[in-house]
Amino acid sequence: MKKNSKGQSTIEFILTFTTTVGFIFLFLKMAMNYTNGYMVQHAVFMASRGYLVHDSQVGDVTTEGEVSRDATADRHAKSIFDKYLPNGLIKGFTGVLTLNDPENQSRLNLFVGAFVEFEQVFSMGIIGGKDKMLFRAESFLGREPTRFETYVQICESFKAVIGSGDCKVDVTLDDNGG
Repeated sequence: MKKNSKGQSTIEFILTFTTTVGFIFLFLKMAMNYTNGYMVQHAVFMASRGYLVHDSQVGDVTTEGEVSRDATADRHAKSIFDKYLPNGLIKGFTGVLTLNDPENQSRLNLFVGAFVEFEQVFSMGIIGGKDKMLFRAESFLGREPTRFETYVQICESFKAVIGSGDCKVDVTLDDNGG
């Protein structure tokens, strides 16, 4: 007795087609996540660069009411971040630029720069789920001391060696190489 196999190719096609389309959408969403991550990473890097080069010798008032030498650099970095990452580019972007201020003594800042943490859905549908994933983009660059910071450090060194002084005179040490 011969079994009827009509419709077997249709069932195989439907199963293969849905699996293939599911993987295509999964990889498409993963590609969108990578693209969003690269855009945020570039915006954070540019903000970090702007933060490090925008130095002020005088103190400025922060949003918390404290006086910080880097308050203007904070505002400058956040404006650069907003410029490079427009709100409409990534749907549902909730990340906030956070800066590691070297003058902040409340936490140990080994690195100077910026970072952003934001959440996005990993996948669009059944494959991969709809759970949110935490993404983090960070850019920490080495910070050279400014001329003003160097001046203060040299002044403090002179005070420690000499024992007194007011640092109102610029003094340059000369090393003759001997």
